[in-house]
Amino acid sequence: MHYSSLYPQELPWKRWLHTANFILIFGFFIMVLNLLLLMYIVINIGDMNEVIKGFFLLATCVACALKILSLKFNILELDRLFAHMHDAEFKPLSLEEQRIFLNARQLSRTTRNSYSTVSLCSLVTMLLTQYAIDNTQLPLATYDPFHGERGSFGFRFMYVYHCCALSSACFLNITFDSLCCSIFIFIRGQLDIFALRLQSIGKGLQSEMATDAEMLLQLKRCIHYHKKIVELTADMEAIVYKPISGQIFCSVLVLTANFYSMSQLTDETLLLLKMLIYQNCMLTQIFIICYFAGEITERSYGLPHDLYKSNWVGAHRTNQRLLLMLMQRLDLPLRIKTLNSSHSFDLMLFSSLITSNVLDSASLYKGSAAGILMSEHHEITSTFYKYQVWYFNFLGVWQVPRHATRWQRCLHQLRFCLILSIVAIMLLFFAIRVLANIDQLNVILQVFFMFATEVSCMSKLLSIKLRNRNHARLIEAMHSSCFRPGSKKEALIFRRGAERSIKLRNFYACTSLLAASLILVMQWFVDNNALPLSMYEPCDLLSSGCYYGLYFYQVMSLMPTCWLNIAFDSIAPSLLYFLETQLAMLASHLESLGTAETDEDNLRIARELRNCCVHYAHIFQLKDLVDGFIKVPGSVQMLCSVLVLVSNFYAISIRTKETAFMIMMASYQFVMLLQIFIICYSADEMSYRSAVLSHSLYSADWTTWNRSNRKLALLMMLRFNEPLHMHTLNHSQCFNSTTFSSIVNCSYSYFALLKRVNS
Repeated sequence: MHYSSLYPQELPWKRWLHTANFILIFGFFIMVLNLLLLMYIVINIGDMNEVIKGFFLLATCVACALKILSLKFNILELDRLFAHMHDAEFKPLSLEEQRIFLNARQLSRTTRNSYSTVSLCSLVTMLLTQYAIDNTQLPLATYDPFHGERGSFGFRFMYVYHCCALSSACFLNITFDSLCCSIFIFIRGQLDIFALRLQSIGKGLQSEMATDAEMLLQLKRCIHYHKKIVELTADMEAIVYKPISGQIFCSVLVLTANFYSMSQLTDETLLLLKMLIYQNCMLTQIFIICYFAGEITERSYGLPHDLYKSNWVGAHRTNQRLLLMLMQRLDLPLRIKTLNSSHSFDLMLFSSLITSNVLDSASLYKGSAAGILMSEHHEITSTFYKYQVWYFNFLGVWQVPRHATRWQRCLHQLRFCLILSIVAIMLLFFAIRVLANIDQLNVILQVFFMFATEVSCMSKLLSIKLRNRNHARLIEAMHSSCFRPGSKKEALIFRRGAERSIKLRNFYACTSLLAASLILVMQWFVDNNALPLSMYEPCDLLSSGCYYGLYFYQVMSLMPTCWLNIAFDSIAPSLLYFLETQLAMLASHLESLGTAETDEDNLRIARELRNCCVHYAHIFQLKDLVDGFIKVPGSVQMLCSVLVLVSNFYAISIRTKETAFMIMMASYQFVMLLQIFIICYSADEMSYRSAVLSHSLYSADWTTWNRSNRKLALLMMLRFNEPLHMHTLNHSQCFNSTTFSSIVNCSYSYFALLKRVNS
């Protein structure tokens, strides 16, 4: 379908013909074919192979519909764009400019003819191979309303319809895609001409020095010419960015479906050949658009260097200022943006599409739920906190989802009140026991080893509940795309960090459950007339009902708080491991910046250094959120750990001959030490990793960089000299190995003092 068939003519009969042509192509061929493909997918929704057969054609036809609608609704803007391309400013002047213009025209024709050949070859293959394979089937996998057998009118009608509809879509793709590429090539040619004019600023005839007035006139013409190129690019972007973005999205679906189909057709040579040809056509379709659009951006990056080649040294101060202003404007490259304005059409977008499609097709082939690389990032990130947050939500301390119903919110609050009452009643019973035996040190210390633990549990409950919105923002921030690995090495670092987090969580959970089980079960074998925990007894234990009731209450009260400790004490180092992993990924990125042998390398390094600065800023913001999660309950945990360790040391020292008791207290003592060690150790590792960032940047080949990049690297190194720390409630103290050592030393000192005073 040619562009002129969409253009409104002056004569009424031509307008009617134009409308009829549009209804025939868009309504009868494109939209009806979309409907038939959609019905085929719905009917065969349970068969993945049949769904894939219909899906890859459906995505192609949807992209065609978007293109024809875009041409229909932007016909006047497209006409103004063509008129703009004929402006006198874009006319080549010198022989060199004419050569550039002719080369661009020849490249446009070659691209159009090559793409047309590939597309028509794919069209013929799609329509004819099915007849050679099985002439009783239609060429396309669509719904057949006639259900006709070969030779019937319905079969022939659908066969002809398939050929006409697919041919219309093919010619529409050829027309639209080649038109976009031709305009991109035209703009790239104008940038080459503009670069030639920039280099000639300040030069007169026969390469002599131009006067200040001549140079000023040259500058003004170049500025005006650049404005016209920018306007032309903006007009082009406004017309094509929506349909091309839709084409890119549909290409993801088509390529994924094709990769999956090809993986199932390894033994069917003819079908595999058909899919390979069609896949090649689809790759060519998005490659030429991304390549020629990216050429505009790539060429505009070199314009400041072309301006620098001009004869600006001997220019007047006024002209030099004008040159500087022009150079600052040229630092902003021209980009053909997608629907997401942070992305543009270039080879990086094309390569990301290929990568995501390979991953997506591999996921379909393996039956995996993960899709593109971002989905894998979400999945790995969730391993740092998944089960812990689930338990927090089960206890009712995590933020309620926004889509939760009123009944779910009430149930959520009920669960929180239940766990809060369990911990509060335990603390009350412990307090009554202490007050009733205030003059007996041994009884107080027996109560205190579990009383302090429950106090820390209460602080964790209230801290998470009161700040659950901030904690929900923390989890949401972890899934940000800025924390996604950008290379294979970074992905390996990220996976290893997740594996460390899982191993730590599992090891701590096993040791904690073992210690809790020993406390609850060991007492039954040592003395089945006493309860595992020393607390207030509201009834007489000689009564079996009272004894078993209190025993059951202690078991049902201790285990939820044990799981709460496991959840918090494992998610805190996991979050710190996540920060350490991000810092390790940043260090790897800094070390692999590479050398700068050309101006393009310096521009690339400047962009990557800025990206590293942004990455570090996001890490710092995430660190503040993690700090808010750990600071209060972690500080209370350290204070309670001192009391628990002192009471445990004292209990062990006076009951050295009781083997079962020694085993129980030794396991509990190990868990308490591990509880504070894992937080202090992971925080220390995070601080160390941030402290060596400056060395990672220094390890890059910075000696080959230009002056501005070296200045930026110096500023980054000065910032990296101040490592990240996780502060306690006492802002002068941090969670680190020194703090852990001081806690152990302080606990033993208090124990020695208590032991001496009591003796």
